[in-house]
Amino acid sequence: MATLMKEGQQEEKKKKSQMPYGIGALLIALILSVVLWKKQHTYAASWSLGIGIGIVLRYSRFCFASAFRDPFLVGNTKLLRAMLLAMMVSTVGFAIIQSGYINENPINYDLIPGAVTSVGVHVMIGAFVFGIGMVIAGGCSSSVLMRIGEGHALHWVVFLGFLIGTVLGAKDYSFWYDRIIGKSKTIYFPEYLDFKIVVVLQIGVLIILYRLVIWYEEKYWKGI
Repeated sequence: MATLMKEGQQEEKKKKSQMPYGIGALLIALILSVVLWKKQHTYAASWSLGIGIGIVLRYSRFCFASAFRDPFLVGNTKLLRAMLLAMMVSTVGFAIIQSGYINENPINYDLIPGAVTSVGVHVMIGAFVFGIGMVIAGGCSSSVLMRIGEGHALHWVVFLGFLIGTVLGAKDYSFWYDRIIGKSKTIYFPEYLDFKIVVVLQIGVLIILYRLVIWYEEKYWKGI
């Protein structure tokens, strides 16, 4: 027993302190913030916001892939509930911004193609393929970037795949838009219902899903 304790203490001593790396990264971030602030305040604000989001992702372990995977694998719905809450908050924020814009600038589909994305089989196929990619990559795009920051080398390969896929997608987008996306039905709910009703309905659906998720987790653990 004493031997095991000594070995454990030796291993702890061998581990290098991460504090110098953290201080170095913080100094670099501050220097870049000052440089960006002098050139353009918006860049500095975006840089600071990005760092803040990265810190939140790091400590919350937030991941869209895990949010949908964990309930089935381990019965944990914490991330899924967090995602639903985030969607509720973003729905309200987006509604406030969009309602003000629509009142002054009605969307013209002919003038701004793609302002509202069309709905069709291409959405289902794209979502399905993207889901497969998340499973293979071991996480969504945000969690992959977060793990790169943590030092996971394998996720650099996934990041390279992001770059290649983005370039190819941008290159071939016009081909798919002319043949499928542009010809699909565009559904914009505020054209059929009052904008406030749409927001209330969406919040209501999210609340129902949130309650169902809690019920599922309770049922899962009772069945074990």
